[in-house]
Amino acid sequence: MRNVLAPIVILSFTTASIADDFNASLFGHSVEIYGEAEETMHLDGKPTITDGRLTIDEITIVNGIPTLVGNSLSGGNACEGSPFIISFPPSGQPRIDGPIEGADCALVTRKVEDTAITFSTAPSAGRVGKIWVWTPSAGLAEQASVEMQPDLTEGFATLRERAVKHPSDLFSYGEISSAISDLLGPDLGAYRETLDGTGSGKFVGDDYVGTACTPHMCGLREALVFVSAKEHRVYAAWKPDQKKIEVRPPLDD
Repeated sequence: MRNVLAPIVILSFTTASIADDFNASLFGHSVEIYGEAEETMHLDGKPTITDGRLTIDEITIVNGIPTLVGNSLSGGNACEGSPFIISFPPSGQPRIDGPIEGADCALVTRKVEDTAITFSTAPSAGRVGKIWVWTPSAGLAEQASVEMQPDLTEGFATLRERAVKHPSDLFSYGEISSAISDLLGPDLGAYRETLDGTGSGKFVGDDYVGTACTPHMCGLREALVFVSAKEHRVYAAWKPDQKKIEVRPPLDD
């Protein structure tokens, strides 16, 4: 059945790549996306979802029901989009589920299976991982969240692999995560949340330095981390909103 969709998928994505607007006939219904300041999806001429930008990402079959998966983006580069689903039951009108709420700007990945689609965000330093399961009959259902679990076998020595892509990745290293927790104490929660924001880092010799800021609040809420591989020590600084910069260990240590 999914092979039958190949020409439709090709047509849809070719149409979308030629222009910003999208216009196609899918499963007996018209699907259009157009707009200037904002884009709106129209089903059979009826306006439905509106956001800064709307995309069509996949057309598939789930439990025998033709299904379209799209993404709703508000604009900017600080937040990822929120998926939405449109299903086309053989009898009745198209059904719309989403855009998914509660993703907290995280990247939402999806796994399409025969009877369901699972959407998920990865747990990170400042937020839990979330899971949503969509079925044609029940729509979207949020599942239990997943906490980030540090790998207790990894620590300062593991930095030599140079695998840290974002400063918040340090919390996945058991030894380093424990060192940061001991260093920050009651301020750990606020620091983790800020360090999990928009950020980057680099290695300076064997040491690592990273910076991050809260999305849409860069310059107001920022955090820095420096990990000395040789000393097996962590240095942290962060700026809460409307407050002075905090440094750990204190500068007089």
